[in-house]
Amino acid sequence: MCDMRQQDKVEYRRLLDEIGSDYCKGNPYCLFKEFLVSTHPSRRLLVQLKCVDKAKFEWSEKAGKDIGWDETLKKWMADGFALKFSSSYSDNKSVRDIFREVTKSQENGK
Repeated sequence: MCDMRQQDKVEYRRLLDEIGSDYCKGNPYCLFKEFLVSTHPSRRLLVQLKCVDKAKFEWSEKAGKDIGWDETLKKWMADGFALKFSSSYSDNKSVRDIFREVTKSQENGK
């Protein structure tokens, strides 16, 4: 993180704001975001985790119960979402757009 350009830091924080909006509501200080700024996992990893989190919520809602992280990750891999994520991912796309692309083909039966 020390060698990140200022512009990259601003963009990384913007991504954390987007990803963390469900976890850090209305509080300018958020331990979740500060931890991620300090450890600086890759943007790609964070975006995929957020997509999996969104899928977990949707699939749990559809199932009428919390399906849990293990089941979500198994489905993410087995049903080809991870592969679709790999081809859909771009640093220039929002989490929302990537998630939509990744899950769109599944909704259409592909």
